[in-house]
Amino acid sequence: MFFPSTGTTGYRPTAPHTTVTPPVHTPPPLYTPPPRTRYTAPPRPAKGGGRLRGCGGLLVGFFLLSALVRGCDGLLDSGGSDSDGNDGTTVAATCPDRIAAELPDGDGAELVQAYRTKNKQITLCRTTSGSLYYYGEFSDGREKGIAMEAEETSDGYEARNGEYRYVIQGGVVTIYQSGTQIGEEDVTPEPSPS
Repeated sequence: MFFPSTGTTGYRPTAPHTTVTPPVHTPPPLYTPPPRTRYTAPPRPAKGGGRLRGCGGLLVGFFLLSALVRGCDGLLDSGGSDSDGNDGTTVAATCPDRIAAELPDGDGAELVQAYRTKNKQITLCRTTSGSLYYYGEFSDGREKGIAMEAEETSDGYEARNGEYRYVIQGGVVTIYQSGTQIGEEDVTPEPSPS
């Protein structure tokens, strides 16, 4: 049988007497980053109106291209590159005879430019006296055409016939009556008007 032991007999373990000391909290040392050298971007080259310069270059390119196209068109119109021997320029094509006959002093007139719309033909001729004429007519010949004095503008041509004004610029002929626009048609160059 088993009897509990009394306090005087037997082994009795005692709890160890350990004193727990709380850890001392010491903050970590402050981090000091190494000194940085300041970044400076390399200097940019001066652009001097980059967009404006780009647009200007584009305009010059279009101008040169259109001049080249007109020059080649003139070569085709005149049937070759006949030159007068002085400055190497080509001889201009002659104004079609039937149109030259309608112009004052039209004998020997030269073709300056010709266009077509959906149903009309526009022919610009310069007489030997230097006058520029706009000759407009229906392509099918249903009515007799009309000749009127014209002038070259900075971006095309303009002709007047009484209260009517015809302006050719930017691939369009615009018709005005007494200052009010009454019509507008796309024009395409006509290399060999008849």
